Amino acid sequence: MALAGNALVAIWNDIAPEMREDFFEWHPREHMVERLGIPGFLRGRRYAAVQADVEFLTLYEVAGPQVLVSDLYRQRLNNPTPWSSRTLPGFRNNVRGACRIHFTAGAAMGGFVYTLRLEAEEGREEALVDALQRQVMPRLCDQPRITAAHFVENDVSLTGGNAGNQRGRMIELPHLVVLIEGSTADGVRTAAARFLAPEALRPLGARPGMSGGLYQLEYSIQNLASGPR
Repeated sequence: MALAGNALVAIWNDIAPEMREDFFEWHPREHMVERLGIPGFLRGRRYAAVQADVEFLTLYEVAGPQVLVSDLYRQRLNNPTPWSSRTLPGFRNNVRGACRIHFTAGAAMGGFVYTLRLEAEEGREEALVDALQRQVMPRLCDQPRITAAHFVENDVSLTGGNAGNQRGRMIELPHLVVLIEGSTADGVRTAAARFLAPEALRPLGARPGMSGGLYQLEYSIQNLASGPR
């Protein structure tokens, strides 16, 4: 299915070994529930790495960009719970994007997702975004075992300054992100290898140094009644 809203928060992270058990309990029992309690947060999903450099991926589908600059969301970011204050400093290799959506389509939510973070060569961003929107993404949706495909771009105006050193963790920002969802790991791998390999994207204007990873769904919490679809 298409993403539930018109904005997406995408978070990649590892966790310090001494905080691992706390992280596994905190994330579904408090943190994701808290986020889904904010009006406009429609669905949260967490994934674990199958083949990726960073172990965990979290996605929040949001009704629209305005939710991410709302007073309530900023208040939650700036006033973490005691459990969050203990757990967040254990994040490692943390990348967080508050993203506007360029493309989203599909038939169902997949149990596997491949994410690719990439940037454009200088002066070629418009051409790369256009090629991904018009050429690459529609073809991805038609591949065997692929259930959905999305293309988003981080918007620094939506991050609320949430980058750099934040409460003991270092946060980096992505630029462009492609996500492929599928029903099997092999199906997602095959589609990514065909359409998102460096030799396919470099001619379209992508820089070297793209970062890809394959993840499997651990759990999802949704509040779709809080937003229009």
